[in-house]
Amino acid sequence: MGGQEAISAKVRHARQVEKVLRRLGWLVGASGAAGAVVFTAFWAAGDLSAEQGVSLVLGTMLATVLSGATAYGAGVSIGLGAERLRLAAEAADTGPPSHGQPASAGMTGGNRE
Repeated sequence: MGGQEAISAKVRHARQVEKVLRRLGWLVGASGAAGAVVFTAFWAAGDLSAEQGVSLVLGTMLATVLSGATAYGAGVSIGLGAERLRLAAEAADTGPPSHGQPASAGMTGGNRE
């Protein structure tokens, strides 16, 4: 059953990619928050003007939070796609319930002679 093994391998790979992207999303978001704290400290110490401080803090936060959220969301999306693929493969493997009729007869509404 080569097709089922290939699908299982794709699902496993998608789960690994999901985990990496979710961790990357958190890492990018955390590094952005840390960068904003550093810029805020520079601003509070008087090393940056108000305009520079606001633009650096907001720019850093917006860019990194959006990048982190994008990576996290991509990971979640891949995970959902992997789950849909796994469910579809299981459904195809078990097949529709026959109730004593061939699959083609069940699709046409019953036995017609």
